[in-house]
Amino acid sequence: MPLADLKTTFSIKELRGSSSIASEKRDFMRKYYPSIRHDPHEGFLYGFLCLIYDGVNKIEDLKNKMRLFFISASKQVVVEDQDVEEYLQYARKKQLIKEDTDGTIYLTENGEKLVELSYYSTLHASYWMNLIFNENIMLITTAIFLMILASMKIFVGMQLASQGMVYEGFENLTDLLKVAIIFLVGFKLKRDKVASIIIIGIMMFTGVILIWSGIEALLNPTPIIPTVQAYMICFFSVILNLALMFLKSLVGRTSGNLSLLSDSKDSGLNVKISLGVAIGLTFAIFRIYFVDALIGIIIAILIFKEGIEVLRELLGPEEDFDITAIKVLADNIYDDRLTGYILGSIRRETLTKEDILRNFEEGLYLGRLYYGGFADFFYHNLGAEIAEKHLHKLIKGKLIETLGESIIITSKGLQTYYRAKAKEYNNRAKRVYVGPRVPRGLIYFIAFIIAFILLIIFANDINQWLMSF
Repeated sequence: MPLADLKTTFSIKELRGSSSIASEKRDFMRKYYPSIRHDPHEGFLYGFLCLIYDGVNKIEDLKNKMRLFFISASKQVVVEDQDVEEYLQYARKKQLIKEDTDGTIYLTENGEKLVELSYYSTLHASYWMNLIFNENIMLITTAIFLMILASMKIFVGMQLASQGMVYEGFENLTDLLKVAIIFLVGFKLKRDKVASIIIIGIMMFTGVILIWSGIEALLNPTPIIPTVQAYMICFFSVILNLALMFLKSLVGRTSGNLSLLSDSKDSGLNVKISLGVAIGLTFAIFRIYFVDALIGIIIAILIFKEGIEVLRELLGPEEDFDITAIKVLADNIYDDRLTGYILGSIRRETLTKEDILRNFEEGLYLGRLYYGGFADFFYHNLGAEIAEKHLHKLIKGKLIETLGESIIITSKGLQTYYRAKAKEYNNRAKRVYVGPRVPRGLIYFIAFIIAFILLIIFANDINQWLMSF
């Protein structure tokens, strides 16, 4: 049966259960995928095998189909013919395929088993991804992060007798009001745009407070005491707010939720404030106290600029409103992939605008069919309309241009494409599995934990050293 029909044989309980992918099945999959993590979605070998499973049995037909694949989770710019030859050789080596004398390709018993297990694994991961990239889950996550961050600031502030840090902790608790606004106004009352305007208004009001306190601090400078604990709070604040900013922008973009998109802007504001505090602490080591206030004023001005741009979109005529005009961090995922996909497609062959859009839609369909949530991170509105807007953006940016009915790549576009391919090859080289080794991420994590423990142990000594300047 076609692979898509296999989906109907899995119950929700099977897709949800973590124990449903037994260890022996995982071990079987690990034998065949060449990337370090051995995940099907890590590359296009899995998609190559899926096509054969679904009856695309000639090498030229496989190349034509593989050229179209679009997956947001992939860092591969576009599938080239030589990539298909690579997958073909690898599948032969691993005895995943068999070939007739006329060149017809079939999957072996192990090949079919690998595809079916991989498809199930992908559906299982997509099930949980769909739950995580959910508006309600995002609100709960935001509330938890805010409470953790506020508790840390209040606790450390009280330990250091720092009224400023205690105040900042209580200010984070007031951010829970924004969560309530999104839930009550945006979700319950279905007034998404109203909730967005309120959140942006609160963000700009915070900017007013920053300007006021910054001017006051410039006129009446007070000593700032830099401590290890203060730096650590800034660090955790940046990390947590960056995570929130990305997740809220991704969930907001994929669900079309304006209030989450606006709240991701507010998380970006918190990142800027924390970075500004860290810079101010650094200058305070050398008894230069005005920098903290100056940075606060600069951040406030940037907040106002961004807030006005968003409000202009929100308060404009309803018929002219375009949600994609509100730019957020998650847009980089789709923009980067679309740029690479379009440039790679145009460089490979002569195409019209209609060809590019048709290929993209078919490639996205194949991606969604075999890769589930990894194809678009559940961005259901992703399609020809979004691709067309991006196409015009690339023309405006002079990466591509029209020549009659065809679209050609410019020198600037070629440069961008080659840089993307260089990154891709570097990434693919790192991901190739050549034997057991300690993952680089694990090394960084261990180094971070050791550094964190040392900072805690020697915090008082470092604080005394900072005070000695």
